[in-house]
Amino acid sequence: MQQTSPLYQALLQDPATRKEIRVTIDGQSYGESSIVSLSTSANLFPEDTMSVGGAIAKEIDLVLYRPGTISRMARIAPAYRLVKGTQASEWIPKGVFYVDTRSYDTVSGTLAIHGYDDMLKAEQEWVPDQSLAFPMPMEAAFAEIARLMGLTVDPRTRFNSGYRVDYPANGYTLRDVLRFIAAAHGANCIVTDAGQLRMVGFAEIPPETNYLVTHYGAAITFGGVRILV
Repeated sequence: MQQTSPLYQALLQDPATRKEIRVTIDGQSYGESSIVSLSTSANLFPEDTMSVGGAIAKEIDLVLYRPGTISRMARIAPAYRLVKGTQASEWIPKGVFYVDTRSYDTVSGTLAIHGYDDMLKAEQEWVPDQSLAFPMPMEAAFAEIARLMGLTVDPRTRFNSGYRVDYPANGYTLRDVLRFIAAAHGANCIVTDAGQLRMVGFAEIPPETNYLVTHYGAAITFGGVRILV
């Protein structure tokens, strides 16, 4: 969950406000003059199945104009802020991603990048420390997995205190266990924009949409794409 300043809240309600975007790749920032297109997506509850028991990796599609050298698996951190005249809010992070594929167009001088977020860090076998006892409460297992991924747990995540996880034998990955925990709670797991591991229950989704909107119900977009909460 991200906290925003009073200035951000004031600008959010002003129809004259616009959103400025940037991406930081391995410490190098690229502003709107370099960004041809940018979109992020996360299909938390697919409309065709509304399935649970998932550990969803968010994706990014980014096209930059003459960005210079971008390394393999480079860290991408998109962000936006609200701007009106000389007023500008703080930068709001929109997650952390890592380059998966790159495609350079020599004619246009653009580089197309596709990447995934920190959920891919869960694609490692879980060999628990010998100090851990099993069966383990799911809440404790979730926190341990977050730690191994270099993350913290989003405080909005809720657990059934009676649910347990057995020892992850047979090559189970962190992501496998996250899926098991999520399925037990009728939920899916994601990494939030603030960089926290969160389990979102089906019942937590608003009745009509899970898109982020202003206080007046107007859609907030990021690079022309609506933002999932």
